[in-house]
Parts: sequence; structure tokens; C-alpha cells
Amino acid sequence: MSKKWLATGSIAAMAMFVAACGGGSGSPNTPDNTTPSNTNTGSNGGSEPTEQARKLVLGTSADYAPFEFHKTIDGVDTIVGSDIELAKEIAKDMNAELEIQDTDFDGLLMALKTDKVDLVISGLSATEERRENFLLSDVYYQATQAVLVKADQTDQYKTPDDLKGKRIGVQLGSIQEGIAQEIEDAKLTSLGKIPELILELSSGRVDAIILETPVGEQYAKSQEGLTVSDVVIEPEDDDGFAVAVKLGEQELMDSINATIARLIESGEIDRFVVEANEMLGE
Repeated sequence: MSKKWLATGSIAAMAMFVAACGGGSGSPNTPDNTTPSNTNTGSNGGSEPTEQARKLVLGTSADYAPFEFHKTIDGVDTIVGSDIELAKEIAKDMNAELEIQDTDFDGLLMALKTDKVDLVISGLSATEERRENFLLSDVYYQATQAVLVKADQTDQYKTPDDLKGKRIGVQLGSIQEGIAQEIEDAKLTSLGKIPELILELSSGRVDAIILETPVGEQYAKSQEGLTVSDVVIEPEDDDGFAVAVKLGEQELMDSINATIARLIESGEIDRFVVEANEMLGE
């Protein structure tokens, strides 16, 4: 599943992400967005807190269910999802405190480049272009693309050719934006947040939205009058999702890859996705 493609050549033109990174000043964490302090059992058999090795600041765009999204839990707005569970496991394995910074997707790599965050987990596609500018982890998840349309227009969309000349909504800086740019005579609407695109589709200002399949399916379930069409899009490069860190952060990347390997072997990654989908239905 190759959620998001971001032209790294446009990074320099992006507005700098202003959220504070680990150790700096910024919005205080809530308990729901922070991993609890770990405890170790000492030689005397008692359990006592150990000092956190570091604060790990995660950059994500929490509008991409089931991977990262907002949910009210016990009256508190909380960022949850399968990618967030992965981040928690990475932080736990490092004995680190996890802080979550939520921003538009097209600002995430700039935030990483300028040390505002330590890592990016946000349905980020492991493209070759990104590998030239950042350290990318082993792929931890792959999926397919879907085309979301109005339910009463689904008969009009059977093949990719049916998208020719249509008004297509995509998330700004995403791999779907690159896919849509290749569709003949398509008129693109690129916006920063998926809910904004859903509004464009519901109001008739776009004809279709290209999303990853799990994301499209969730919006089809939650938004009356929308459905996933029969259109199957197969990008030339199905890169899968990866975690990004700055070039030179090899020690951090080694730890991330070790966590990913553990979670894939145990089947936890798939479980995270299933449980995140279940949360959306609650």
C-alpha cells in the first residue's frame, strides 16, 4: 500500500513545521499521546522507574484511518491507529517517551529535515526518491489503491479509463497525487486533509477521490452516499509503507528495523490494522 508520494524537490518550498521537537518547547503532551514510563525489575527484585533514554518525537498526519486518525477516548481527543501502535512499539523498545506531532502530510518530511521530529510514520511510501534524501526502514505494510465515488454514480466507474477527464481529489503530496497526474485530461484537486476531500466529493465539486483501499473503505462505511468503485489502480511501483528518519541516524534506524522485524514475525502489524479498523466501527 503505497499511501503517499512527496516530491522531495518541493521540500525547500514548503513552510517550516513549527511544532517543537523532543527536548524543546512546545505543546505539552497529554497522557494519551505519550507512552508511559517503562519500569525494570532491579537486582533486589523490586520494580522501580528507570530514566527514559530519550524523547522520541513522531511526525504524522492523523487523518488517514485506519493508520492514523483522531478518536475521542474517555472524553479526550486521542491520536490512534495502526501506525501509532507501531510508533509506540518502537519507542518502547528504545525505552523512550513518545510524543506525537500532528501536521499536514506535505509538511512531514520538512519537519524531519529541520529536526522538528525524529521520525515520520504516516503511510509513507518507500520511493527511491525518498531513499535518496532520508533513511527509510524496511517495508512494514503494503496495500492497494481505491477510487471513492458517490454511491449513485458507481456504475460510471468500472476501469481506470473511466477517470479520464474527471475531477479527481487527492491528498496533497501523496502518491495518489502522482497517480492522478498520469490520468489523461484529469482535473486535480489537491488538498492537505482527507476530510476536506470527502467534503469536495459529497458536495459534487470532485467526481472521485483516489485513496488507499483500507482508507477508502472506512470512509465509504462512515460517510453516507459514498462507495468504493470497481476501478482497480495498479501503480508501476508498489513500494509499501516505511518509517523515515534523517540521513545519518543509522542507530535509530537499526532499532526501528529490529522492532518492525519483531512485529511482522509475530503478526502484530496485521493485528494493529485489524484493531484500528474495529475502533473506527465503535
